[in-house]
Amino acid sequence: MARFLLGERVMLYRTEAGAPIALADYCAHRAMPLSKGKRVGGDRIQCPYHGIEFGPDGHCRHIPSQKGTPQQMRVQAYPLVQRWNWLWIWMGDPELADEALIPNHADFSFVDGNDFWKVALWRMDFACNFQLIHENVLDVSHVSFLHEGLADSGSLVTTPAKTVVEGNVITMTRRWEDLLTDRYAKTFGIADGTRVIRTNIAKTYVPSLNVAMNFFEFPDDPEKAPAMRSAPMAFTPETDQSCHYFMAVGANYGEEPVGAALEAQGQALWNLILDDKDATEAIQEAYNILGASTPDVSVRADEGAIRFRRMLAEQMARELPQVSS
Repeated sequence: MARFLLGERVMLYRTEAGAPIALADYCAHRAMPLSKGKRVGGDRIQCPYHGIEFGPDGHCRHIPSQKGTPQQMRVQAYPLVQRWNWLWIWMGDPELADEALIPNHADFSFVDGNDFWKVALWRMDFACNFQLIHENVLDVSHVSFLHEGLADSGSLVTTPAKTVVEGNVITMTRRWEDLLTDRYAKTFGIADGTRVIRTNIAKTYVPSLNVAMNFFEFPDDPEKAPAMRSAPMAFTPETDQSCHYFMAVGANYGEEPVGAALEAQGQALWNLILDDKDATEAIQEAYNILGASTPDVSVRADEGAIRFRRMLAEQMARELPQVSS
């Protein structure tokens, strides 16, 4: 399949053994998209235009119209690994690719257990810079207004956050007492009228991943185990004004949704994220119109977003080619 990532066309496929491969989606002959071709001879990709074949390393393996293959007849191959059910691609200098940079999903506590089940799993395209999405999920105070009545009772915005930074990880934690009613209760699948002590954690692994975790304790039923819900979200830049939004949601309480129930829960979350899509795309449009004069006065709730901006800028500076004076 084809993807547009960080301003580059990328073709993704699997070898006969199932290994994931990422190549630049241009034939080295006349730039025909290789994603329109097919896999041949085991693991080669054949260009549909003139039948030229490329291996998983990007080097040309066969040219039907001649004997031999020129050394320069090759396409860019990107480091790509499958980990934690994601595909992780490195778009920069291949020598700097380091699998140790991939977040350890065991940190999410539930990933190796069998007590969690899928609530939703999907991808959505946003017409905005991926940084705006990170800032959206880091500053959850917007939930009380943009998602009014859907994900809190209005108390989240007035609950201060505790912010901790460790390496490239920003963690923002809020804890408060709340009452789940109507649509709010339905969103989280907890009985209407239930009083809870809720802990909300927004954890961002700069630059690619955010995990939203919610823990519900039941003060009126102290023997009841806490209800937990976790949502890993990956934001992959497409261009400087568009990105891919991936989300998976798991929960450990209630009845496992299947069939129509699973579809309904997934649709409810999809509708909630559509609000974020509308907001961030409107902000992107404002940036496009106003440029450097766009209003950007930060408030206390922006602490995580500001830290994200600084950390992202530092990461970019480290990867930029060093220019000698």
